[in-house]
Amino acid sequence: MTDLRATTKSTGLLLLVGLLSAAGSEPIASPRLATKPNADQSSPTHKKVHDRPRSQFVRRGPQPGDVYREYATNNGGGTDWRVTDPTVKDPRARAFLPNPVLRINIDDLKGAVRAEALLDRWGGHTGTTSKRIRFNGHDWITVPELSTTPARSRPEMYYFQDNPVVSVPLDHLKVGENTFAGTCGPSSGWGQWGLYSLILRIYYDRKSKPHVTGRIVSPATGATLAENPTVKIENSSAEVKRVDVLAWYDGFDADGNGVFDEWHESYHQPSRGAPAGLRDHVGTITEAPYQATWNTRFVPDQQPGSVNLIARVQDTHGIWSVTPVVTELSLVREGYSVKVYTAVNVPERFGVRVGQSKSCTIPIPPSDSVGRAEEARLHLRTWHGWDGHHAPFKINEYAHPNEGNNHHYDHDVIAIPTSVLKSGDNVFQIHSETRHHMLEVLWPGPAITVRYKTP
Repeated sequence: MTDLRATTKSTGLLLLVGLLSAAGSEPIASPRLATKPNADQSSPTHKKVHDRPRSQFVRRGPQPGDVYREYATNNGGGTDWRVTDPTVKDPRARAFLPNPVLRINIDDLKGAVRAEALLDRWGGHTGTTSKRIRFNGHDWITVPELSTTPARSRPEMYYFQDNPVVSVPLDHLKVGENTFAGTCGPSSGWGQWGLYSLILRIYYDRKSKPHVTGRIVSPATGATLAENPTVKIENSSAEVKRVDVLAWYDGFDADGNGVFDEWHESYHQPSRGAPAGLRDHVGTITEAPYQATWNTRFVPDQQPGSVNLIARVQDTHGIWSVTPVVTELSLVREGYSVKVYTAVNVPERFGVRVGQSKSCTIPIPPSDSVGRAEEARLHLRTWHGWDGHHAPFKINEYAHPNEGNNHHYDHDVIAIPTSVLKSGDNVFQIHSETRHHMLEVLWPGPAITVRYKTP
């Protein structure tokens, strides 16, 4: 049993995912309706606390009933992951040209109906525009920019690391070795972004591709989840290699797209060249007894009926299938309440070096009594948030060393004393004296999750 993201032994509701050899599942458009935010409300920096963007539709990616295979490549070293604007003028950037041509092998296109690529993307130096990829020298495919930054802002002026998904025409691919490359521009400044990992998904006609399927048989739609519910897989086939369970809820945005109320998962390299495996989900089960516990200790309180569950099942031949969604679940705690507070006034170019300081605020409404707080966690996503180069960050007057990686992405969840929090605006500040690479705080900025004792 690996990557279960569960540390408690509390007894909760049992979730049963039965694996069937030939069960069907009907696609659905969305687990529930969500309205697209208005232009001036499209980011946490322009909305009240807890009134954050929601996914208005199921984004690209595996859908209920889909059958697919994944092929991945993970770029490391000093150059393979860099994508530079061919028209850039800065000689330091031009030193990385020409852009590398990378390779990925595909061994099965029989019965394929569509393809898509998921990227582990560093947004790059600010001002880098028109990010694109292509396969085997075919037409360039545009990689979309962030859509949740403030109205009238330029998304490329924010630091970010995200997981965009783009459709890839099947006639751009072939069985065997495929090449792919990236480009961008015209850009201002350095003109460079990062393509750390690429996961290519080939989707097949489900009737022609043998596969194991499954469904969540407990909880049923509309059920109530206790704290730390257990996920249990009843396996009717010896052909199952892995099951990933995901939840839809309103919580910290770990994948970096600026949407908080959505399916929670992320694919980011933990270190340069390492696989960008699935993280920030309910859990992964790889062996008997096929059960895991969803650690909800710091999952925020949810509106009744707003939690949904889905599972992806991989067989021993590498073929994945997706279960139907179980909808309208409620997470109910006894004696505790959990709230997440997100940043406002997140600045463009939220990075510091050579004596700079920058900050944002994290409001806690007066109705939430911080005197009842028992635990608090800071979510901080950074690029080069390395303590070896930068001063400790501050929350109000409390200072804590940075825990990020050297010249790489990191998502740190840091325990902070509840005594440093206050009602109203809590100021998060970064500072650096280094002349090396700056500390970058990634969109949508930091957040604080607080666990309260209730009367």
